[in-house]
Amino acid sequence: TSSKVGSYENIELQMETGTKNRTVASTAMNATSSRAHTIVAITFVQKTAAAGPNQPGMTKTSIINLVDLAGSERAASTGAAGDRLKEGAAINQSLSTLGNV
Repeated sequence: TSSKVGSYENIELQMETGTKNRTVASTAMNATSSRAHTIVAITFVQKTAAAGPNQPGMTKTSIINLVDLAGSERAASTGAAGDRLKEGAAINQSLSTLGNV
């Protein structure tokens, strides 16, 4: 999901919305274990006006990536079963794949 914002308050609201939509579940190791990876990319664009007819305006762009990876947990330690066990296996596989990049 991508949203244009015009203030830090808007960024905070978008991040709060994302946090509410995250999947978390309880395991024996963690009461609010994140069950999904989250990536937030914030693009800042700064534009300056032209200083004169021969001095055009400038644009600076910066991107900040905030990454929260779901934690790797040993299945035996979590007490997970069924869907939670499958989620844990998928999380561990995706983390292993990231290690190969």
